[in-house]
Amino acid sequence: MDDSLASDSSDDDPATFPLAMPMLAGPGTITTAMNLSADGGLINISFIILAFALLCVITYVVFIFGERFIRYIGRAAMGVITRLMGLIVAVIGTGMVIEGIKNAFALGGS
Repeated sequence: MDDSLASDSSDDDPATFPLAMPMLAGPGTITTAMNLSADGGLINISFIILAFALLCVITYVVFIFGERFIRYIGRAAMGVITRLMGLIVAVIGTGMVIEGIKNAFALGGS
């Protein structure tokens, strides 16, 4: 077995995280795009396409300069940011579950 590949990989390399692609272009992203574009005409859809294009550019820049950014802010700050983002995702998920339960049992007034 060739150990040169094993020694080059890092355990904390974010590129090896299996949820990176589904978070970028998975069912949640597609559902958001469909929901946002369902209500509007050409102008609304144009703004949505522009917003997604801007997000693609931002994501590209973050991926390209991510290593420099981590070196600049440090590993400790990156750990704090990662935990805060995890908390934000958990809060959003909890809100979606609560809203789904409300809608499933018609508990909310709206």
